[in-house]
Amino acid sequence: MSWRIITVSNEAKLSLASEQIIIKQDEEYRLPLEDIGALVLESRAILLTTAILDACAKHKIALYVCDERHMPSAMLLPYQQHSRQSKVIERQLAWSLPFKKRLWQQVIKQKISNQKIVIEEITEKSHPEFINYISSVDSGDTLNREATAARAYFDTLLPENSTRGSEDRINGGLNYGYAILRGAIARSLVAYGFLSSVGIHHESELNNFNLADDLLEPYRPIVDLHVFTNIASNDGELTKEDRSLLVGILASEISIGGKFQSVLRAMEITAQSLVSATEQGDHSLIQLPIISTRSHDL
Repeated sequence: MSWRIITVSNEAKLSLASEQIIIKQDEEYRLPLEDIGALVLESRAILLTTAILDACAKHKIALYVCDERHMPSAMLLPYQQHSRQSKVIERQLAWSLPFKKRLWQQVIKQKISNQKIVIEEITEKSHPEFINYISSVDSGDTLNREATAARAYFDTLLPENSTRGSEDRINGGLNYGYAILRGAIARSLVAYGFLSSVGIHHESELNNFNLADDLLEPYRPIVDLHVFTNIASNDGELTKEDRSLLVGILASEISIGGKFQSVLRAMEITAQSLVSATEQGDHSLIQLPIISTRSHDL
């Protein structure tokens, strides 16, 4: 199973030989393709072959390209690799409105539940209002409890004089981490035959990641926990070490289906469970992540 998360931050040449990626810098590194879960290309001076791109697609490696600020700007997704893709897409396009609304209800309940765990872990205080937010999420979240919970959540966790729209180190960390997870879950959805552009709640015609954005929601608090725990100062910009640790979230463990799995594997389980939920028309079959911390055991 793929487990290594590779970030290339300096000038390098990448090539392929004997089912290994070869990274040439001052030294040469050889990494088996089967071990790699994600490859992040940060430097603007990286040269790579088309064979690398093809190998990443075939081995379902999440390959990210970053801009001049080191923020993920693009991702390579495999093309039609699922053996029953046409059937999966046919059923996806036939999702009923009640089915989608029930799925969204579950997604938002789990997102807020994970936010509750994070905010209580960081503040070391009880936040019973989040129990009310969770219990009042209806089908389709027509009362928009997601927004209500998010406002209370970030008002509490963000430093003074900072908002979610601020350009600072903490918001930079949140945005970077979300982008990494967004690409990873899109990779899993495509691998299981879904069209990432067709969502259950997000439905922008300009967004090729509507479904990824839907299922990303309960995973976002994983990034929040890391950022608010590890980025102590809000001054300056994200460091190379900050970015490396954020990419490493993909290899960190989270609970899903009663077992601990890497985040990357958990996303595959979520995508796989969506296939089962779609085939059986049963929204309850979707499997979503549960954050577990030292003060919130399984």
